[in-house]
Amino acid sequence: MKLSIRNVEPDELEGIFMHIKNDFALGEYPPYAALHRHLTTGVQKGYILQDRKKDVAYSFCAEGTGNGFVLISLLAVFKEFRGKGYGTAFLDELRHMYTSKKGIIIEVEKPEEAKTADEKTVREKRIAFYQKSGFYLVKNIDYCIWDIPMHLMILPGTGTGKIDNAEISQAIYEIYGELLGDRFIHKVRLRLLK
Repeated sequence: MKLSIRNVEPDELEGIFMHIKNDFALGEYPPYAALHRHLTTGVQKGYILQDRKKDVAYSFCAEGTGNGFVLISLLAVFKEFRGKGYGTAFLDELRHMYTSKKGIIIEVEKPEEAKTADEKTVREKRIAFYQKSGFYLVKNIDYCIWDIPMHLMILPGTGTGKIDNAEISQAIYEIYGELLGDRFIHKVRLRLLK
């Protein structure tokens, strides 16, 4: 592998958005117009992982709130390149890019909420994939976005150690406040459990 990362430009989003619609369930990604606006205004940054100048994976990250956390809102390997280690390599590259941040947050659908055994298996594999890259499941937070029950996972920044749930909760509200605005922030439901 000879990997590099390049930025997604707003004018190429239409082609990538076709992949997003195939790679994620409806409700797990923002509408095209919102994502385009996020890219244009810098609220989110899009990245393409390349191997020898060939696009192999993409990611969108929200990092602009100043709270020190980054939310990887979307991450996927293009279908023809799956199973070749690109997802793990991309996460490693993102970890190095954001090494000075307090933490990188990922949302994953809850396996316990899956409707089928196959869906549960996919969700469990996704969690294991992130755990292999150093993320841990955040316990004692009941979290739902756009009516989809999720777990939060976090990868603490270098020298950060374990992060307090209240700090994670605050970071999520700040990030989504910027992404969704006042009109839709009510779609984020988060409750700290004891």
